[in-house]
Amino acid sequence: MGIAYGIIPQTAMPPPSVALFPSMVPPVISTRAVISHGTAYRDGGLLIPDTVKAQKFLECAAKQEIDAAQYALGKLYLSDDADVHDLAKGIYWLKRSADNGNNYAAYRLGKEYLSGKNTIKDAETAVSYLRQAADNGNAYAQYLLGKLTLMGEGVPKDMDAAYEWFAAARDNGHAYAEFFMKRMERGEQEPPSVLLASTRLLYHMGNIFRDNSPAPAASGVQIDRKRLAQLRQKRVALGHKPDDHELEQQQGFSMKFHM
Repeated sequence: MGIAYGIIPQTAMPPPSVALFPSMVPPVISTRAVISHGTAYRDGGLLIPDTVKAQKFLECAAKQEIDAAQYALGKLYLSDDADVHDLAKGIYWLKRSADNGNNYAAYRLGKEYLSGKNTIKDAETAVSYLRQAADNGNAYAQYLLGKLTLMGEGVPKDMDAAYEWFAAARDNGHAYAEFFMKRMERGEQEPPSVLLASTRLLYHMGNIFRDNSPAPAASGVQIDRKRLAQLRQKRVALGHKPDDHELEQQQGFSMKFHM
């Protein structure tokens, strides 16, 4: 008989991953706690990084149709970690997550199908997933659709539609969307490739200023710069990008249980 992850009775046989780590998992465990343990093992910091343990925890929650866990698991499989690297499983779990309404997974799939790095390159499929994410208010998907429509890549070139996507991204807080809008409003005729190059330059300049800004005053628990850099490299190696927003969705994901 299957056991829902919302509440697990003390008399019930725990799932395999819980049995492996009894000292860490209480008799009554929430799906949120399972995901938190999985991401903590994946990212390190509070726990010693262990991607195999991370995979076990996240898979338990993912099989309960929790879209945030499916998204995190998909990214873990797409990471460069040799212990868990599996492109087919990565794309599979991202699709499961997107099918369950996760717009971050839909956006990631759009990028994957655009690049062709981890799956076949398919602009039409990419645009379909990006639209799914954009229609759910994902500013990064809206911004990317604006660029694709401006360039005519995967979709017909349409300046008006591109402007609308940029406006939507701007309204949802994207930092660079308004740059395109102002240029288009002024009727400036630079080729789209020049505009795209300009936004990349702005992005890199922002990184330079951020990296050279003075460190904030110390307070609370501190991690030395070398350790912080190692953690950041680990997160990037495991598939994290600035547009993932995984922490946001972990804090607010909807609890779905099968009782």
